[in-house]
Amino acid sequence: MKLSKFKTLAMVIPLVFTMVACGSDTSETNANVSDEGEKITVKLAHVTNDQSAIHLGSVKFKELVEEQSNGSIEVEVIPGGQLGSEKDLIESTKLGTVDITIPSAAVLSNFVPKAAVLTLPYVIEGSNEQEKYESLKELAKSDAYKEIEKEADAEGLKLFSEAVWWVGDRHVTTKDKPIQTLEEMEGLKIRTPDAAAHTEPFKAMDANVTPMNITEVYYSLKTGAIEAQENSINQIYTNNFHEVQKYVNMTGHMTQNELPVLNKNWFNGLTEDQQSIIETAMFDAGVYMSDLQLKQNEEELEILKENGMEVINTDLTKFKEATKDLYQIFGDAIDQQFYNDIVESQ
Repeated sequence: MKLSKFKTLAMVIPLVFTMVACGSDTSETNANVSDEGEKITVKLAHVTNDQSAIHLGSVKFKELVEEQSNGSIEVEVIPGGQLGSEKDLIESTKLGTVDITIPSAAVLSNFVPKAAVLTLPYVIEGSNEQEKYESLKELAKSDAYKEIEKEADAEGLKLFSEAVWWVGDRHVTTKDKPIQTLEEMEGLKIRTPDAAAHTEPFKAMDANVTPMNITEVYYSLKTGAIEAQENSINQIYTNNFHEVQKYVNMTGHMTQNELPVLNKNWFNGLTEDQQSIIETAMFDAGVYMSDLQLKQNEEELEILKENGMEVINTDLTKFKEATKDLYQIFGDAIDQQFYNDIVESQ
């Protein structure tokens, strides 16, 4: 079985990102917004490749916006990190050189600390990805989740709390031994991204944590510099980790989702109709992307098995116990009440 290649549907439109003056006073409006009836161009940039579900969701957003606006709003989608890392793109969105970006909750938490709650181990409830996706959608409607939206607003970022873009659970892969219980994590040389949301859970599991860039992981696994890594099924597959790892241990220790953010001043400068088009399209594109990602995750796990990887149903009881108080590492950003509200809102 082979996973069909997803080809980009997006036509990259040359950047306009200016307004056509009509003699009216525009000193109090954002320079990227045109008067009613004139075309504006929206720049959306992200870091994933043009076959990813995130990119295809971005293309769906482009299609919906252009259709609903009768072509008066054009969307330029720039994939593959062409304009920088996730962190760079958030900075660019705050500055207004990019209108929209789609970062992970972990990276966004550098700017919006409360977003880190979404990265905590086992915080999203469910026994499988579909159930967790449904839990996250329910959570996104809650007052607790809107605290993240308010904090983003204070940073100059517009966040649509109910626009859920699902990526999936992260799991541990190993070469020499399966991970069936927490005790087998002790001393394991494992790579994680260089962020507290990723490193601290594995320190709590007594693993030997080695943060490094994703581009270094394959070689480090091949040479034995590290024994293990943790990632989503999609990243395990697309980075060919099945060539240097034997076991997919279904730890599901983190649920990864993306949170599209917009430049607040740019969005506030749009007309009410334009704002409605953008918000509705972002929600609908998130549903499209999430459904696609759920399907891809299932297909790619089967491909990993066909390529020799063994799937291990890890006992998670002690994993959950070892990591249950990790919200405390984020200090005042995530106090016990906020954490409890997030859990109870699902």
